[in-house]
Amino acid sequence: MLYSTTIISRSFTSLLSRLNRIKIQYSSTPHTFLFALSTPSLSSELSSLVDTLMAFSPKSSLGCLSAPLTPGYISCSIALLDPKSAISFRSAIAGQEKTQVGRWHAFRRKDEREEEDLIIPEGAVDWDNIWKTNGKRKRKQIPEELTRLDAERVSSVLYLSDLAPEGLSSAISQSFPGASQLGLLASSTPFITGRPVTLFHNQQIFDTGAVGVAFTIPKQLKFDIPNDIQPLGDPLDVTDSEGNLINTLNFSNPTQLLLSRIRTAGIDTTSSGAITFRNNMEFYLGVLPPTSPNVFVPYQLHAITAGDPSRGTLSLNTQTVAPRSGCRVQFFHRRLVRPWSLETWRNSTSILDGKLTFTTLPSMEYLESVTDGAAEVSPPTAEEIVLENEFVVGSENGVVLGTPGEYPWICTTPGCISQL
Repeated sequence: MLYSTTIISRSFTSLLSRLNRIKIQYSSTPHTFLFALSTPSLSSELSSLVDTLMAFSPKSSLGCLSAPLTPGYISCSIALLDPKSAISFRSAIAGQEKTQVGRWHAFRRKDEREEEDLIIPEGAVDWDNIWKTNGKRKRKQIPEELTRLDAERVSSVLYLSDLAPEGLSSAISQSFPGASQLGLLASSTPFITGRPVTLFHNQQIFDTGAVGVAFTIPKQLKFDIPNDIQPLGDPLDVTDSEGNLINTLNFSNPTQLLLSRIRTAGIDTTSSGAITFRNNMEFYLGVLPPTSPNVFVPYQLHAITAGDPSRGTLSLNTQTVAPRSGCRVQFFHRRLVRPWSLETWRNSTSILDGKLTFTTLPSMEYLESVTDGAAEVSPPTAEEIVLENEFVVGSENGVVLGTPGEYPWICTTPGCISQL
């Protein structure tokens, strides 16, 4: 990475001035330009910032509108990548079809249905077939810019996507089986730009598909959970699962196992401030590394959305499939999600210099649902902070992660940090 910075500012003028100085400084340096911007309060300010960002590298740039890292501030992250090892692309591969309601789930345009054979009916992602192909299916299924790459040289793929990434994530798994992938589901923008999401590629704006970068230099995918997510009980083994359901753990009723751990931990499940399965999604099932039995840090974390004490089945918000039989898992819980303050970002030890960082942020609707209708937003403590050599982007819609030999999955847990 040639340069990166993340600016969290209350001042549109200050942010614009910083961006212009950086643009002048690197005007003669060839680069692929990656950016993300949360929306300021005024549409005129948004237009000025977008115009400035798209002018950095008109023929090789990609970005999206994202969520503010701290409520009440504008967030802008930029990274200048070496074009020799970072190949940008635009994808129009469709994912799962969503229920069409009003203008929210806009139908894909005709020119964006290039890969009809990759439209995946909801709940029918055949990952077994993907792995059996070992990446030997037709390369036409991937974006054109990536067809010229040697699959063995691609170490990782990063992308900014609409809310249906399944087609692209499966195409990456097929064509680059040895590569990790990290994707951000861009923030929802129907009331800001009139588009479900807003993506940028060179001088064009899109509301479907994805934009991204394939890397031919070694990059390691790293996943961290926040400190306020705590384990509940000892690890367990998945003994039966299907779809997004866990049917048995240690050959026992998984819901009863969770309830037993909740009671043992003394967690209140009856008061108005109690943790609940459905509304707050503050119970999780973490997947532990299979090759490190003494490691209890999950490399996947799925929200538990429902549980049936009689049947025992647990429903997970996996977007793909639940952990398979034989996986080592552990229950986790969290009492309350709060937005990150400027000091939290400044002092975070999870965010590493020189990395590209994605995180899931709590939506304002979520914050209001757990605080009786009034989101707890800390009052501004400073005008601006600048995180040099860091590229940090957040979205309320989640982050896609995939490692070689594993199913790609979507992390929707606020505060989790994913990095390449």
